[in-house]
Amino acid sequence: MTRSSHAREIIGPDDVTFSDVWLIGGFLLFGIVAVVFNAWLIKKADDRSWKHGCVLALSATVYLGIALYTFVWALVHAIDNG
Repeated sequence: MTRSSHAREIIGPDDVTFSDVWLIGGFLLFGIVAVVFNAWLIKKADDRSWKHGCVLALSATVYLGIALYTFVWALVHAIDNG
């Protein structure tokens, strides 16, 4: 097994800028729009089931929770670095 001589760059709190916050905000907005659209499709469907609603609620909670946590984390560090 060979080792690479190049170190991998890891983005830390000191590297966060407001452009990163905008990027993460875009992912957060995409998630909100996707959840609203899917909820509308489930409401409009003829063969609604509680499973569809549970899957939507679980996936929305996970995706939006991670995106919101990341957005707030990045915003705080971007303000500190700004």
